[in-house]
Amino acid sequence: MHQTQTTIIVFIILVSSLLNSHAWGPVTHLYLCSLADHETTASTALYSFYAGCNSPDILKKEWPELHSLEFAAELFWHAYNSTTDGLIEFALGFGCHIASDEVGHHSKGFLNPPSADHEIEFNLDSMIYHERTGEQFDATREYDMSEHEINLILKAAAQYTSVQSSTHRNLRKDVITPKFIDRARMQSAINRFQLLTSAEHALLRIQPSSLYKFELQRHSFCNNVSNYQEVVTNFNLSADWAVSTCILWRRTMWTLIKRGDLKEAAPTIHRAVNELFQANNGTSCVI
Repeated sequence: MHQTQTTIIVFIILVSSLLNSHAWGPVTHLYLCSLADHETTASTALYSFYAGCNSPDILKKEWPELHSLEFAAELFWHAYNSTTDGLIEFALGFGCHIASDEVGHHSKGFLNPPSADHEIEFNLDSMIYHERTGEQFDATREYDMSEHEINLILKAAAQYTSVQSSTHRNLRKDVITPKFIDRARMQSAINRFQLLTSAEHALLRIQPSSLYKFELQRHSFCNNVSNYQEVVTNFNLSADWAVSTCILWRRTMWTLIKRGDLKEAAPTIHRAVNELFQANNGTSCVI
């Protein structure tokens, strides 16, 4: 392997590990959300939906408990009560991100084996960056959270970490209180994530297609693949499942909010994802 390619791989592992994704990478998340954005009810709130899709991994390193469907439900509760389309779409995008992680993060999902998850995440981001950027999706665009969206997270997080509130809402009764989240620490996490995603974009621009194709085939969880196109076929199935799970999250939230009780939100997604895998011999492999 050429020295340049070896250097790229070293930087890939470093940047991906610092992003702490352990699921789909940032470009892949935005791509999956772009396949589900037709469900967005207010076109003026589309940017907020993408900002929501992009935001859970900002929190994940320092507040992993907030990277959950349970917190996504709490966030939607607060957004819905705000009656603001942009905040509602932001919260739905946040939940979409985590719902799609349920597919990729499954024990028999595309992002396996765990020992190679960082390499898989980056190389998949690279594939999407080079092969699927176009009129419908721009892999280089960044979606920053507004001050209102940041305040929504802070408010929902404060409520979520209260055992009394969680018991009252029946969202989650076994809350593990994370480290205190405040505006300054939130901004620090945002700045860190933006720096790392910018570094990833720089690497994506210079990575040769032969390298990400080789790496994705080499690390494929589906052992029967014999070429890169078969890896793409397997990813396309996972992407379809992730998008359908995202759409199911949106529809579930609107159904449950009308009942005034979101306790079934997370179990609904867990059941749906398990059913997808069970119907396909327990994996997301086509080949």
